[in-house]
Amino acid sequence: MHKALPAKYYLAHFHELLAFINTQCNHLLEQKHFDFITQVTNLSEQGQCMLARIYSRKPLLVAIHTLDYDEIPSPAQAITELEHAGLIAHPSNSDYQHVLAHLTKPALLELLSPFTTTLNIKKSAAKATLVTKACDFFACKLEYLTPLYHQFIINNRADIYEYFEFLYIGRLSSGDINHQNSFVLRDLGVRATRQSHEQSLARFDTLDEAKSNYTLNRSRLAFKNIKNDEQYPSLAHEVITQQAQGTLAVNLKNKLLLRLYQQLKKVDEKLSFKILNACENSPEATEIQIREQYRQGNKDWVKAKLETIIEDPLTDDQLYFADDFLMRKFNKQTRSRLSTMLADTQCVIEIDEIYRGDVELGVAQYYANQGLQAFNTENTLWQSLFGLVFWHELYVETPHPPCNEFDLFPHVLRANSFYHTQQQQIDALLAQWQTPDDLLKHVCKNAARYFEQPNGLFRWHTELLKPLEVLILNSPVTALKSHLKNMSMRFLELKDGYPDLMILKDSTVYFEEVKAPGDKLRRNQLTTIDNLKQSRFNVQIAAVNWVNDPNRIYSVVDIETTGNLKGGNRITEIGLVKMQHGKVIETWSTLVNPQMRIPKFIVSLTGITDAMVASAPSFNHIADTLVSKLQGSIFVAHNVNFDYGFIRKECEMAGINFKMPKLCTVVESRKAFAGLKSYSLGNLSAHFGLALTNHHRALADASATAELLLLIQQKAYQ
Repeated sequence: MHKALPAKYYLAHFHELLAFINTQCNHLLEQKHFDFITQVTNLSEQGQCMLARIYSRKPLLVAIHTLDYDEIPSPAQAITELEHAGLIAHPSNSDYQHVLAHLTKPALLELLSPFTTTLNIKKSAAKATLVTKACDFFACKLEYLTPLYHQFIINNRADIYEYFEFLYIGRLSSGDINHQNSFVLRDLGVRATRQSHEQSLARFDTLDEAKSNYTLNRSRLAFKNIKNDEQYPSLAHEVITQQAQGTLAVNLKNKLLLRLYQQLKKVDEKLSFKILNACENSPEATEIQIREQYRQGNKDWVKAKLETIIEDPLTDDQLYFADDFLMRKFNKQTRSRLSTMLADTQCVIEIDEIYRGDVELGVAQYYANQGLQAFNTENTLWQSLFGLVFWHELYVETPHPPCNEFDLFPHVLRANSFYHTQQQQIDALLAQWQTPDDLLKHVCKNAARYFEQPNGLFRWHTELLKPLEVLILNSPVTALKSHLKNMSMRFLELKDGYPDLMILKDSTVYFEEVKAPGDKLRRNQLTTIDNLKQSRFNVQIAAVNWVNDPNRIYSVVDIETTGNLKGGNRITEIGLVKMQHGKVIETWSTLVNPQMRIPKFIVSLTGITDAMVASAPSFNHIADTLVSKLQGSIFVAHNVNFDYGFIRKECEMAGINFKMPKLCTVVESRKAFAGLKSYSLGNLSAHFGLALTNHHRALADASATAELLLLIQQKAYQ
């Protein structure tokens, strides 16, 4: 159950925002902002309530008849007060197109009804067509629209109030996520916030920096909302001339310019080059320029640029690009650095093609079959370790603390300035650990102290510490400290691209990047893998060959439940038939206490009653047994997503991460036996004479499905 919201919660949020602006952001305001605050302060409570409600809307126009709220005794009086204060206004002739576009289709038809003969309008016409015709028709007859204007007010939130929201949240959104919605979701208990937050702080140091970021955010939204290609050039010229003050603004401007370049590179070559030149310290823009100049034959310029980059690269990724490009294009090397790494560090392993949909799971199972521990870690392992190691330095004792309770991702990481601003703290912390145990104790202490506090780096869960413990206790502490320091220095480069798996063998961990046929090694992966190797971690590439494993084990499963998956229902019975080489090697079934009443229609369908499950074990008690029996096999069921989805959900509730390859006999039956009227288990059993003696009981249905699987396999073999 969500919390109930107070009657005037929008007004409370309005006051919360204005209090923040008043106390923390005076240095980021102009005179018009101070005047606005004074005007609002002088309003009556219901006037403030009405203004807060209007500003909570996103559209440019607000219909007056929709502004009827319990906390506002006299809406008309409140609107009049806002008009007299100059805080709102009705549309005028200059807004007529917006007004017509805002009308509903029935309202448009009614407005145009006196002119339907002249305009040849059909009621079935699309609204867009009606709007176009209305705009054209009324362009010279604006007097007809005057009565309409008084039914709306212009939502001028973008003039000042949107800037206030931006100062608080730090970004603009074209959807429903603004400061009001953030507050509402917080009050309802839906949105996670930092519970330790005490005082909100300004996120910008100067007015120029704030205005620069705000303007670029408005341009970002303009790009997102562009309706036709003709709008891109004018926006590009605007962004090129916009000043970018501070790291965040520079990054945003570069990102926006590169998006505009992608839209314009084929239609306006001159402007597209101007866009690239406007990027500031952007490795991506430089790379595009180099490739384009090489394509045009300017090889001397390209070679000089590459050599300059190699002398002083902005990032490791840029260095790899320059080194690779110079080697292949000018030194005539046939293999790129990526290809060389792929060839020199790879091992080839054969994986059952049933894992085509999840190759990492297949490789993890391959190592599990060898008695090794394999963890599917990818980026989560290092991001969680980094967050737990440096939590205090990122969130508590930092020169750039989170600005408010909604700020979950540390500013120093977004600006890539963590080590630069806190070098002494970071070096002192790293120097404390002489053994892996020292580091593990520090990580566990922070995990216990800050457990479940929201953060932008990783997600808390019960198994979070298990792979971290394996990593820390089975790696040289010098290697761990080296890579953690590198992450603190270049977090944006090293936040992703990590190998898929961590494998424990002979009390040592190594990492493996899994590549199925056709997969490529990306350059961000090269950056990260190289960095791990420089820190003395063992990293290799697992090149997968698909095979059809004749020794597959199939676990044919059927479950009975109290209802469908989305209704909060539970399992009442599980049946399992394990098969290998076409023979049944094990059967198992159990009733399960769902810990809820079984509906009458389910009882009539399955025959399973509340009395039958009263003394049965709960899923928690049989979860480990079930998962153990399913281990290393293919999960098979008739309509597999139903059975698999229920078991995965129950396992999650029991604290178990459930994941295995699956096969659906409904899908396979349609392929093998095309043209049948029905593919239900009952009808297929009748059609093929399968032994379905007790339909809608788990083991009986699982046994019939196992027989069906054999028929499917025989057909495939033929």
